[in-house]
Amino acid sequence: MPSLAPSTSPTLNSRPPSRGLHHALAEFRAEHGFGRAIAAPQLGIGLRLVAMNLGDGPRTLVDPEIVWHSDETFTLWDDCMCFPELLVRVRRWTSISVRHRDEHGRLHLRERLPAAESELLQHELDHLDGVLAVDRAEGPGAIVKRDDHDREQLAAMIDRREDQ
Repeated sequence: MPSLAPSTSPTLNSRPPSRGLHHALAEFRAEHGFGRAIAAPQLGIGLRLVAMNLGDGPRTLVDPEIVWHSDETFTLWDDCMCFPELLVRVRRWTSISVRHRDEHGRLHLRERLPAAESELLQHELDHLDGVLAVDRAEGPGAIVKRDDHDREQLAAMIDRREDQ
């Protein structure tokens, strides 16, 4: 069973070790064809750091925290670098707002993010708290092998959006 660093601490260092995270993300993406972000605990680093690249260049989130979330939720098939051969059906808030610092210590507030970025950050912040997607598996048949299902089968097994 995949595991993460046992616990994470706030990043008090003025220069967090983000270069290694971005390098690991790029290598994983090159090898597996997916991967938009990585959390420090995935590499055994017990700090609250997330490296991401959504196509607009590398970005580092230092000590990120969710400060708002929508009432609306949806389920999706989540993948993870910890177990690239699996997909896990999870429920996520449709939108969140996240406060974080960048690697230079500047404070940022990313408000009411769209669903794709919102679910990604929820996934990565789960890692900072020692939670894996398999811990959030939603309903029967929620963990499947990636190679055993095509996109149409998987799409039929999720709900689009739901108010809680």
